[in-house]
Amino acid sequence: MHRFRHLMVGLARTKANWESDAELLRYVAMVARLGTATKVRFVHCVPGGQGDLSTGDIEPIMADMKAQVERSFLNVPETVEREYIVHQGPPVDHLLHEAAEHEIELLFLGHRRVHKARWALTRRVVMKSPCSVWLVPDGSAALLQRILVPIDFSEPSADAIRVAVSLARLSGIPECTALHAYFNPAVSTYDEYDSVLLGKEQRAFEKFMEKIDSQGIFVHPIFEECVDASHSIVRAAKAQDSDLIVMATKGRSRAAAVLLGSVTEAAILATTTPLLAVKHFGSHMRLLEALFDRRFRKRSDLRTD
Repeated sequence: MHRFRHLMVGLARTKANWESDAELLRYVAMVARLGTATKVRFVHCVPGGQGDLSTGDIEPIMADMKAQVERSFLNVPETVEREYIVHQGPPVDHLLHEAAEHEIELLFLGHRRVHKARWALTRRVVMKSPCSVWLVPDGSAALLQRILVPIDFSEPSADAIRVAVSLARLSGIPECTALHAYFNPAVSTYDEYDSVLLGKEQRAFEKFMEKIDSQGIFVHPIFEECVDASHSIVRAAKAQDSDLIVMATKGRSRAAAVLLGSVTEAAILATTTPLLAVKHFGSHMRLLEALFDRRFRKRSDLRTD
């Protein structure tokens, strides 16, 4: 959580999304009050095809954004700097550019699963973003009490645990839950096999946690045999009454919970719980820094496959 100092919020600002934006802002204000944020950048992208925006067009939009933010940020310290940005054109391109150009560490997006266009935008941003992305579905309460962390014993999932325990500590939560959903490759088993396999998973978890500073937070493991990791994640979040899922976007192991893009994508599509997709330290940064570096863009002799 210590690396989430520079935040960015994508605002839709349409009649259909007005209340969603308000909920999102209340949620971001809750996170900003945890005390690590130093700057929050609020970004709205006006659709293209409406003619170029003039200063006279942009100023009232920014003033309205500021008024909406201030209503939700009443209890956020004034030391948290706020910036308001309006772009015109494809929102994914502008959000990714802003994230890379301004070294954003955490991007917040409202999440309307029933809105196909909004879902498509969310999916592309999560997969391509150089920073972690926190998705806030419609109707999410602005609170943190029960955090669920899917793990597969990889280093990226260790990152997710570190972020989760930091959030728990800052929020005054004494514990969080780690879910390991595993796949049993055996075609047939004997009666005691399940307990033997579960014992192996328990020992693997204990070894996994040895290298992680839990900051005094108790990480309670749960193990679930499954054939679909994303279904297990969503089911466990409901069963645990979780109000946040913290998961890595990359990871590889023999387990069923291979937290690759496909699992993250499926969990995003299915969950009604806020989800923080944690990018592994350095993930995608070299590529995006090259893509968005001004000197790179100015070269005319570059070719891509």
